Amino acid sequence: MRLTKLAILSTTALLFAAAPAAAQQKKVIATAADLPRVQVQLPAKPSEIAINGGPQLEALETQLEAYVRDLMTNYDIQDRSTRMGLLSVLAQDALVDNRWDEYLKLADEIAALEEKPAQRAVSGLLGRSYARAAKAVGEGSPQFADRFETELRTALQALDWSLVADSIQASRGSYQTMSRDLIVGGLQGGLDTAAAAQNNKVDIGIAGALIGAHRTLTEVLPLKDRIFRVYDAQVKANQKEKADRWSERLVELTPAQAQQPVVIAIWDGGFDPSVFGSNLWRNAKEQANGRDDDGNGFVDDVHGIAFTPEWTPSTGDLRPMPAEDTSNLPSLLKLVKGSLDQQAAVDSAEAAAMRQRLSTLKPNEVLPFSLQMARVGLFLHGTATGWTSSVGNPAARLLNTRFDYEIAAVPKAMDEKIAENFADHVSRAIAYYKANGVRVVNMSWRITEPQIEAMFAAHEPDLAKRKARTKAVFDRMNGALETAFRSAPDVLFIAGAGNEDQDVDFVRSFPAGINLPNVITVGAVDVALQPAGFTSYGKSIDLYANGFEVPSKAPTGLPINISGTSLAAPQVTNLAGKLLAVNPKLTVAQLRQIIEETSTEEGPKKFKVINPKAALARAK
Repeated sequence: MRLTKLAILSTTALLFAAAPAAAQQKKVIATAADLPRVQVQLPAKPSEIAINGGPQLEALETQLEAYVRDLMTNYDIQDRSTRMGLLSVLAQDALVDNRWDEYLKLADEIAALEEKPAQRAVSGLLGRSYARAAKAVGEGSPQFADRFETELRTALQALDWSLVADSIQASRGSYQTMSRDLIVGGLQGGLDTAAAAQNNKVDIGIAGALIGAHRTLTEVLPLKDRIFRVYDAQVKANQKEKADRWSERLVELTPAQAQQPVVIAIWDGGFDPSVFGSNLWRNAKEQANGRDDDGNGFVDDVHGIAFTPEWTPSTGDLRPMPAEDTSNLPSLLKLVKGSLDQQAAVDSAEAAAMRQRLSTLKPNEVLPFSLQMARVGLFLHGTATGWTSSVGNPAARLLNTRFDYEIAAVPKAMDEKIAENFADHVSRAIAYYKANGVRVVNMSWRITEPQIEAMFAAHEPDLAKRKARTKAVFDRMNGALETAFRSAPDVLFIAGAGNEDQDVDFVRSFPAGINLPNVITVGAVDVALQPAGFTSYGKSIDLYANGFEVPSKAPTGLPINISGTSLAAPQVTNLAGKLLAVNPKLTVAQLRQIIEETSTEEGPKKFKVINPKAALARAK
């Protein structure tokens, strides 16, 4: 099959593509774990296949298309995101064979499945422009690039800017920094390393990733400057702030309004105590001296407790960092801020510094730099969520619960032993909360079943055993967490929905997928109260809060704006803490009732967005 055409391939839903089904009746696929598993043997390094193309890549594309058609023919897919991914492969095939009208029809079908208005508006934007340009002047015509740019500009100008601004601004930032060295470096450092650990026998989703990377190198990069020019012009022509319906809902408490302290646990990657001042919880019976002064089983738990990447007890408020990070931490924190600013089209000095740094990276530097940014990102995460959980609440007392995870190109498997350690970790953490009067817990993280399976990829080559082990590990960890939640009915747990734009019920996860009276799962909206493009969704999502460009703090107190459900969840945690500050007698059931009943229903789906001002008025 000939490899041409510009396409944006969604590979997330194809990580587990279908094997031929023998039964005539379609098998229902109710969760991601039900999808059949298939592997392909790569004939060369992933980077070589993606860069060189030719017969090796064509063979992968043929296999991928066959698997997708079999899946759509023989299985009843309940998840619309997965169906969108499958249709994207067929649309891609139509582009390959110059079937422009068929592609445009499939693009309409894909957009119709998208529930978020903003995502629906930009769905297939580049592919449609490509197909229309090819229909008008021919793909090989000297006028093609100009016509493509015209088609893209016309399509973009026809959209409601207030609806698509965030998406276009984020895309603009991506195209501004896109380069061959970055793409090749990502392939060599990421996919090559992961594939080598599996002896080049990989899940079929890798085939989709390689096809997408090849098209990016051969089709997108030549048009990159034109795409950026169109997006940049549209951003500059519409430089106006969207209507802010969020800020008017916020409220700060005065010291006089706070009747008594409220202990809030930040179950995260650790936080910097120096940032929080009087909002910091302190264990008066413990000193930082390397001993368990109060005999509670934890050493140096002055501001809370800590665990290793293996979920065993440790010490320290912040995760240990290698010397190459700590020696230049202020600059690295600013680079992370620049990356986040760029994604949100904030043209800050930090964003300019990040663009400059990316422009100098050679292929062999991409992976080390990416891993370093991931380490620093985790380092700052808990401080940011802690700040958002407590800002404006003089009664808040933040109790640190630091956990860690390995950041590596090929991480260790989250195996049965880790699952048992996790179960012990959860039990100990909840017991600590109950012993120290914790009322609210913020959990801006989630672990999914596919994530566990992906971590097994380099360690369990047998697909059937891998699937079985994944299920056993997930069930053990999820069950332990649910049991622990049930044991603490007087504690309110707040979980982030996740930023993968997935159905949290189809892609099983915890804590987001746990439905209990004392667990609230939070999705993200922007300041206009529209669902963020990244937010996951599903029946398990209880509430929404602002998760776009949320002002917060990083370690050392550096101001930083962050987007994600990681910042939406602390908005609900913050509200719960304030309700308890003004009315300490509120039960978990009453807290939840007040927050839900004062929320407003927004958008066609009537999702509930919290209203802190109204909730506090009700609580008083």
